[in-house]
This record gives sequence, C-alpha cells and structure tokens, in this order.
Amino acid sequence: MATYRFRVKYEHDPRSLWRDIIVGADRTLDEFQSVLNSAVGLNQDHLWFFGTDQDYWDSDVQYKRPGEIEQSPDGMLRGGEEYDAGETTVGQMARQLDLDERDRICYLFDYGDEWRFYAILKEINEGGTSDTEPEVVKKKGEPVEQYPPPGEGW
Repeated sequence: MATYRFRVKYEHDPRSLWRDIIVGADRTLDEFQSVLNSAVGLNQDHLWFFGTDQDYWDSDVQYKRPGEIEQSPDGMLRGGEEYDAGETTVGQMARQLDLDERDRICYLFDYGDEWRFYAILKEINEGGTSDTEPEVVKKKGEPVEQYPPPGEGW
C-alpha cells in the first residue's frame, strides 16, 4: 500500500520546532497522534483533533480523539464531518481529504490551551509497508514545555 512522511510544525514557531514522522497507511490517526505528541513534548490527556489545511476550528472535517464524538453535545462541529481517530487510518484520511504531496492538515491539542500544529505531507511512498508504525525520522528544536516546572507558575 503506502507510507506517508509528514513534517509536523509548531504553528507558533514553525522554523524552530518540527518533526518528520513516517507512518503506514493502515495505522490509525490515534497511533499517529500518540507519536506526534511524545515527539513535541505533549504528554497530557486532553481532547484533540486533526483537520483540514490550517483551518483548525473552521475545518469542515475533524478526526477526533477516540470517544470524544460520543461524549460531545450535538452541534460541536458547525456543519462539518466528524470521524473517530481511533477507527480512521492515515490512508483513509488521505483519501477522504484527497491529500497530495505538499498538502497540509492541522492538529489541535487541548481545546483550552490550543496547542496548534500543522503537518505538511512531504512524501507518499507507494512501495512502503502500510503497517509501518509511526516513527520520528528527523527533527529540529526542543520539545515544548506543556506545563511550567513546579514553583514557576504560569
């Protein structure tokens, strides 16, 4: 099938913090998100979603954290489509969004603090192994500090 190589950039400082992640088409978005979070320093349990381009809240399609859709009141997404990221593979998302190389998706983590990242699809390897586990293969910059050290406060 295929593997995908995404360059994930921190929207606040995209030149200083990014990670290249390779992931197989048959891996879920939840698996991709787990590796992404660890790679950029976000390790807490919060709500999150992937969306189109760099649209974030205005995205017409959102791939949400497993269980969130069932727990959300109706109308949380204004007229768009919602998918469970634990049931949606990277390949399914790529087909649904008609992603080509250089296209972007957004990733928003923690609806309160709104950690914003976007991912550029750098490469589609049609000869790759579709069950390839998500892996960071290249990186730049130090992980973010999600919470300040004890005693330093906000």
